[in-house]
Amino acid sequence: MTLLTSYFVSKPKRLEQMDDAFLSLTKGKSINNNPVFDLWVFESGTVIYKGISNVEKTGVYKTTVPLETINKIKSLVNHLSPDDVGDAKGRENPLTIIKFNERKMVYQSVRAKGSLFKLNNLLEYIASTINSDD
Repeated sequence: MTLLTSYFVSKPKRLEQMDDAFLSLTKGKSINNNPVFDLWVFESGTVIYKGISNVEKTGVYKTTVPLETINKIKSLVNHLSPDDVGDAKGRENPLTIIKFNERKMVYQSVRAKGSLFKLNNLLEYIASTINSDD
């Protein structure tokens, strides 16, 4: 029993719990083979990317972004409006889901407007920089 207890006590803790992310983004599938990935953003500047399909890198990758970028993301989140979502049309454009502050927005990125458009572009840019790393 002592051996089992010591194993569990000394087991390394995961660096981040995905539930601790202040924002997450999920890019869904479409009939046009668009990139499918998840992105979690933490207040510390840590970003975790999980490439699923139609991306340069599949699997889980971790990076950091400057705190200025985190502050920009928070500012955009604070200015989101339901009017930013636009109308969803057709299955050729994938659905994107952003979760933050116990809220969820579901939209097609090609129809996003205002702060949601800017936030989506910033998050996709962060994901693309992870994709292009060697």
